[in-house]
Amino acid sequence: MARSLWPALLILSLPAAAWAGALAELKAEAPAADDKVKLVQAFLDMPTAELPADLVPEFLAVDPATLPEKLREPFAAKRLELYALKQIVGGKKRGAVRMPEENCAIEKEAKADSARILMMAGFGPITEDEERFVMDKTNCTERDLMCEFSLQIVGVKAAKKKPAHRLLFLHLRDPLMALVGQYREMGRVKQTNFFGIGGPVCAPRLK
Repeated sequence: MARSLWPALLILSLPAAAWAGALAELKAEAPAADDKVKLVQAFLDMPTAELPADLVPEFLAVDPATLPEKLREPFAAKRLELYALKQIVGGKKRGAVRMPEENCAIEKEAKADSARILMMAGFGPITEDEERFVMDKTNCTERDLMCEFSLQIVGVKAAKKKPAHRLLFLHLRDPLMALVGQYREMGRVKQTNFFGIGGPVCAPRLK
């Protein structure tokens, strides 16, 4: 886990009230194994902008199975939020033209199969039509959107009269949300040229 991105990641988050006392205590010494619960609880209580960047890797390395049941879901959401913000910051560093690999890998910890956890982590739902619009405007495949951006897909099994379907999510800080907003406003306001304002796109692949 590259630590250099975490300070920028935390700056990206919204400003919040200072947690000087708690931060000083956490930064003084990385917690021992039996103090991981305290570390997790402190991270959950703090605004993302105030998290100690040097302890983020320790937080991400916590095994959720070692946590009390009541902390597991909030921990999963906070971890997912941090991975999403790291991905967004990393993407900005790569510039407007993205060149994802054909079969790019997606970190297991950066994925979620729960719509509830995604919403807790700062993601918002998008429709299949919105996804197609984004893919068309950026020249990105669905896989690209998952690797280079924050697209998450949750499969929903068939139940009673409802067929199996998918739920799609993008993090609300993802630059692609500008395109989603454009699609939602289509026909109601004058459209903005996404490419003209330097929106991210995927480079054409060689045949």
